[in-house]
Amino acid sequence: MFSKKVGYHMIITHFENLHRYDSLNPLFTKAFDWILSTDLASLKIGKIELEGKSLFANVQEYETRSVEESFFEAHRKYIDIQLLASEQEKIGWEKTEKLSEIEAYDSEKDFHKLSGKAAETVTIGGKTACILFPEDAHEPCLNATEGKKEKVKKICIKVAI
Repeated sequence: MFSKKVGYHMIITHFENLHRYDSLNPLFTKAFDWILSTDLASLKIGKIELEGKSLFANVQEYETRSVEESFFEAHRKYIDIQLLASEQEKIGWEKTEKLSEIEAYDSEKDFHKLSGKAAETVTIGGKTACILFPEDAHEPCLNATEGKKEKVKKICIKVAI
């Protein structure tokens, strides 16, 4: 679903609705097919190439953190499709342009570190995915329950723009 606030682009959707967004990027169909046909919980940590540098998945395990320990990030060359294979986490969101720069954009890593306050937060887990575009600065890895850190297994699919 699209956020009801005007100007938002982040998409939060259940796996069963992923293919509704195929037309937004030519690589989405392949990414969504992979998500729906893969046992996400059994994936090994690391990078999985789905179509070279144009489409790949980063599988990570980490402990969630508090807002005080976190930061925003944004990307210019890739769209993120974020989902969890275990547990759940919150992701903060704000328009990239409304945040302050912590570190200059690194084009090699396609990574821009930012600070500020989230306009809204969403919880992903189970069969929920979050699709984030370059204008969607995001603050990932947040505790789903305030004060409770959880070890999660996350898949972040990078889709070239």
